[in-house]
Amino acid sequence: MPKNHDIKQRSWLPIWKHKDAKIGCLGFISILLGAVVLAMALFRSGPLPTGAWILVGVCAATFAWVVKAQSQSEKRIADYQKRRNERASSILEQVLIGKNPSWPYFVYLRPFNIDGKFIEAPRQKAVDAFVEEYGLPTTYHDLESALALLVYPHSQLVALSNNPGKAGAGYVRSTDLSWKEEVRALCEHAEGIFVVPFNFEGTAWEVEMIIESSWLQKTFFVMPAHSSIHRLPGFRRLSLDYRDKWEKGRARYGVLKLPEYDEQGAVVLVGDRVRVFKGFGRKRFSIAEKKRTESDLNALRTILTELSAANKSY
Repeated sequence: MPKNHDIKQRSWLPIWKHKDAKIGCLGFISILLGAVVLAMALFRSGPLPTGAWILVGVCAATFAWVVKAQSQSEKRIADYQKRRNERASSILEQVLIGKNPSWPYFVYLRPFNIDGKFIEAPRQKAVDAFVEEYGLPTTYHDLESALALLVYPHSQLVALSNNPGKAGAGYVRSTDLSWKEEVRALCEHAEGIFVVPFNFEGTAWEVEMIIESSWLQKTFFVMPAHSSIHRLPGFRRLSLDYRDKWEKGRARYGVLKLPEYDEQGAVVLVGDRVRVFKGFGRKRFSIAEKKRTESDLNALRTILTELSAANKSY
């Protein structure tokens, strides 16, 4: 199974310790110090001491360096995303002609119009190699990045999209004419499938396809957590209560026996029996909740790893 990094050499690393986060903090401190000194200059009756102007200069130079470093960071992350997209396109080309793909992967199926709105996801520690590839957007713990982190040790995350982003998956552009054929081919060869089972016509077709193809054993239904977060730009509050969407989907796909909506979020495996991995969402505060969340995530990781290990055709 080809991978471009050795998982045994990775260390667990809180994201805030990553070099990009440190650079961002340094930039903030530089702006703050410079602003304080300039404010002193404006409200001071006499001239500002030479040392203070030197400090302003140092802060300005530091901030300029931070801007350059952040630009380089964004370029690095964009380059990684380009590679993921190219890899996903290669996977699709291979499966469409019936070949075993060169990379193991999981498919992420969701309605296009809800991309980027799933802010809450597990507060997982990310290995340094993952953060290096995916960058600081992972600090938002968006749902797609969380899924990418879950399968990162052994697989890619692949998604179709008409507007590729940089959240976590390798994206393949698709059209209204081709997406069904492409989804079917990707799901057939995938190690596993993640689905957001909302009440959309496209999603209904995908669920029906999964059932008819006997792929429920490798399909995980994702319940996005409720959130009240405000997100830039414009300080616009997103509608992040998915109870109604989940319950309508639950009613439509009654054969799946999905559980009632839980605002904390979850991942559900129906297979032979319904298994609910709770805590796939909002931050936990009590020790008991944190232990339960980590226990569920570990169990989920084990299942995903087993699915990956079962496919040895790479």
